[in-house]
Amino acid sequence: MNFLHHRRHFLAAVGSLSTAGCLVQRDTAATDVSEDPPRSDTTGSTHSQTSTSNESNSMDSTHTDNGPTDTTTSLDTVGIAVEEIRIDRIIESPYQSQIVADIVISNVGPAQYGTLEFRADAYYEPPADDRTYHPPRVSTRTAVGRTYIERQYDSFDSGTRTLRGIVIQYDADDANGSTDPARFDIELAVRRVNRLGA
Repeated sequence: MNFLHHRRHFLAAVGSLSTAGCLVQRDTAATDVSEDPPRSDTTGSTHSQTSTSNESNSMDSTHTDNGPTDTTTSLDTVGIAVEEIRIDRIIESPYQSQIVADIVISNVGPAQYGTLEFRADAYYEPPADDRTYHPPRVSTRTAVGRTYIERQYDSFDSGTRTLRGIVIQYDADDANGSTDPARFDIELAVRRVNRLGA
C-alpha cells in the first residue's frame, strides 16, 4: 500500500514538470513619455484571425468590444492615428513564430484618454516571385496572427506615444516560412477607450 502511495506522488510530480512551458521573448526597451511597460494578450491564427497609472474619478468609458464577436471601431472614430509601424524582428519557432514590433500612435482628436485598448492584426504579403514553396502555400495577402494591447495614461491628449515590444504569434506555414519583416504588416483597431474629463 505504501509503495502505491509513493508511486502516485512520483507520477504527480512528473506530470507537473512536463506541463512547464517555454518563456516568450519580449522587447524590454524603455517606453515613451508616460507609458509604463506593456501588457498584451497574444493569440495565433490559422488563415483567420498595458500598464497602470493613476486613474481619474471622472472617466467616461466607451466599450467597443461586444463579447465573442470582438467588435472594434476605426482609429478615426476616436481621433487616434498610426504614425509609424516598425517591425523589429521575426523570431522563428517550430511551434509559433513571433513578430516583434513598435507602433507609434498620435492623438489627433479633441478627446483626452486615460485608457486605450487596441486589437492588432498581422498580415503576410507574399512577393510576386515567392519561391519558398513550389507552389507557394500562400499566394495572397493573408491574416496570420492577432494580439490585444492595453495602455493606461495619466492623460493622453496630444503628441505621440509608442506601443513598444508588441508580440504577435503566428504559424510560419501561413507566411510561406518567411522571416522577412518587409513582408509583414500590422493593422490597429480600437476595442475600448476611457475618456477623461467628459
